[in-house]
Amino acid sequence: MTMYEKLRPWTEIESCRCKTVTGLVLIDLLTDNPIHCASCRGEIDPERLQLTENEVESIVRWHSVASALYRLWLDSGEYEHYAKEKLLDPRGQINQQAQELAIAMSLRLPTRFWYFHDTEDGDPIRCPVCGNQLDAAVEWGVGICRPCHVQM
Repeated sequence: MTMYEKLRPWTEIESCRCKTVTGLVLIDLLTDNPIHCASCRGEIDPERLQLTENEVESIVRWHSVASALYRLWLDSGEYEHYAKEKLLDPRGQINQQAQELAIAMSLRLPTRFWYFHDTEDGDPIRCPVCGNQLDAAVEWGVGICRPCHVQM
């Protein structure tokens, strides 16, 4: 297995077909690859970005925990509240790691991370990290905070 296969999309159906990738969003959409195009939302093969082994491993580690928490929340069982609390905590490990990854990946391409929100709680209008109003001019989602590398 190559390092890229750890994040490679299983099928071409969900892959980004944009000629040029202008931005990235790190998001768990219940697949093995959390690297998505900021424009079309399609998965981006890490080899296309020529990620280093360290970048791949960092993304895999973050995604492993983020995905586990997201799935616990989706299960709506006894861990739902715990998972939601961790997914919403701007100072929590999962969001801190995601923000660090987004900042590091932005050296290649502008990168944001998808900050969890429960749609039952309504659409957020403020960044959960800094409290500033979200910029609603986005291709998908409800808004972004560029300084914090957050997309919701």
